[in-house]
Amino acid sequence: MSKAHPWVHKHMPMTGKDIVGHEAAVEKVRKHLAGHKHGQKPLLLAGKPGIGKTSIVHALAYELDIELLEVNASDSRNKDAIETIIGGASVQQSLFFRPKAILIDEVDGVSGQKDRGSISALVAIIAKSCFPLIFTANDIESDKMKPLLKVCEVIELDDLTHEHVLQRLTHIAKTEGVKVDKEQLSAISRRCGGDLRAAINDMQSIGGDTITKEDVALLDERETREQVEAALMRVFKTTSAEVALPAFDNVDEDIDKLILWMEENIPREYKNPEDLARALDALAEADRFAGRIRRWQYYRFYVYMYNLLSAGVALAKDKKYPGATEYKRSGRLLKIWIYNQKNAKRKKLSETLAPQLHTSSKRVRNEVLPYLKAAMQKNKVLKKAVIEQYGLDTDAAEYFEK
Repeated sequence: MSKAHPWVHKHMPMTGKDIVGHEAAVEKVRKHLAGHKHGQKPLLLAGKPGIGKTSIVHALAYELDIELLEVNASDSRNKDAIETIIGGASVQQSLFFRPKAILIDEVDGVSGQKDRGSISALVAIIAKSCFPLIFTANDIESDKMKPLLKVCEVIELDDLTHEHVLQRLTHIAKTEGVKVDKEQLSAISRRCGGDLRAAINDMQSIGGDTITKEDVALLDERETREQVEAALMRVFKTTSAEVALPAFDNVDEDIDKLILWMEENIPREYKNPEDLARALDALAEADRFAGRIRRWQYYRFYVYMYNLLSAGVALAKDKKYPGATEYKRSGRLLKIWIYNQKNAKRKKLSETLAPQLHTSSKRVRNEVLPYLKAAMQKNKVLKKAVIEQYGLDTDAAEYFEK
């Protein structure tokens, strides 16, 4: 299965019937494009990113054989650019005399302070346009958008449901020949929060001809890693407490793992020994509060702990360090896991022998097994007798052989 071509483009809807979850909006856009009259209000499709605003327009333009000129408003942010690019296109006939429409995408991207006059320029173009205009926007709450809202018919698209996303993913998986059960597709659908584009990208990013439960779990791990790295950058690249304090607000990671992330990466970022010492002091204090929370359930200490992890570490340095640093996950958890795997047989054997020797498994592990192992490796008769007397299995017997 090739990943060279993005599936979000490869599987773009080609007709209105391919659009999921927006049937009423599709019909309104269809009527607007097919029966446009001069002076008719343009449409403004509003809704969250990735729910299909742009796809609706593209699919219907293709279905109705309409030449579509798409302009990303955030790329043409000033008044002169808007009047030249969009204004010119709104009065020029199609090159091959086909029906024509103009899509101005992400129009809320021109509503900033630096784009003064951009919205008014768009309003002026609307009055003179000979062709149907359609705008899209993620956010229409800004005061800067009010002049445009007054002259447009606003269609607010509802969030896509889990079932809508699942429907489209099922179609794509079948088309691409991906072997995946409904449970895993459902998990991908739920985690995207109604963003169909993100769900399709997630499914393609897994790769391979089969998607398993473990593959879907890796998506969550990757997302958590990206969240943590962004939070670390926010802490390490500022000397402002106000900037650093909210760094971990939206990070979905266990606090003990966050402390390990910090422990691993503070030395990578802080080169000055004094800065490093102060940062590690703040981290150690945060770890102490974490210990008190675990022991005594003093959950009010969370605020102090997060303040130390964010502002405490950020303010430990005298100045920001230039350049980019590659942040890495701590290897300590992996080392603990490897150690536990190596000692799993010894632990199991200790728990088997402890009741029969009338002592603790810890004492068997530390005081009995070393001597018993040495004796059994020299005396095969003793080894056979011990294995038979205590009913030890094959794994236990292998421990004495190594």
